Amino acid sequence: MDLGLTGKVAIVGGGSDGLGFAIADRLLSEGALVTIFARRAQKVSDAAERLGSKHGRERVLGLAADCSDAADIDRVTASTVDRFGPAVHVLVTNDGGPPIGRIDELTDEIWMQALARHFFYVVRSVRATLPYLKSDGGSILNVVSSVVQRPAIGMAASTAVWSAVVGYAQTLALEVGEHDITVNTLMSGFFDTPLLGKALDRQPELSKAGLGSGVPMGRIGRPAEFADLVATLVSPNSRFVTGLVAPIDGGAGIGLSGSLTRARRAKD
Repeated sequence: MDLGLTGKVAIVGGGSDGLGFAIADRLLSEGALVTIFARRAQKVSDAAERLGSKHGRERVLGLAADCSDAADIDRVTASTVDRFGPAVHVLVTNDGGPPIGRIDELTDEIWMQALARHFFYVVRSVRATLPYLKSDGGSILNVVSSVVQRPAIGMAASTAVWSAVVGYAQTLALEVGEHDITVNTLMSGFFDTPLLGKALDRQPELSKAGLGSGVPMGRIGRPAEFADLVATLVSPNSRFVTGLVAPIDGGAGIGLSGSLTRARRAKD
């Protein structure tokens, strides 16, 4: 099915690997023109080269930028319209996660960093791109963690700042709907990404198989599966879907029903 994304301009945060890279790849496969950005210049350059060699280098712009820096966010938007023209049709906000730590371990500095990198990143990205989104209508999609729905020990910073993103996004959906702009938020469960790999390296008692055994689908997700849904939600075909806050977690948010046998087998 043609999603109607050919020639549409998209900005994807955290696009050098993981979910962001998969989303950029999927949008490009639908004919979009895509800017990706992330903090590490070499990783962004390598990712843009991979995407460009597959989809056409003229359709990909890779930028080194820090999502917690307001000037960098403005530069990403300005560079995008300079490269692809005076309209942005898709904004995907996506970036790692705050440090893991119990509440009594979280300093003011950690809290401020989390707010800058994950809440104000969204606010600033929307502020920078909204004038260009209003020209043709479009879609804003925020990627947050499923801890918004299911808090966990050590994840207070993530739960707090991404809950703020959800509240902001739903209010934004009310305000920009008249401009034919949709605003949706996806809550990511466990996906096979470099970020998850780093987390598992720090917690050797956990494994991908073990995490998957606690999911009704019996496994963790593939980034391409997440990207498929993103492409559908940001397409013109989904223009009546807005204000959505949905878990993409293989059913883990429902409960453990259907996975207990697998969990027992994994334990044995």
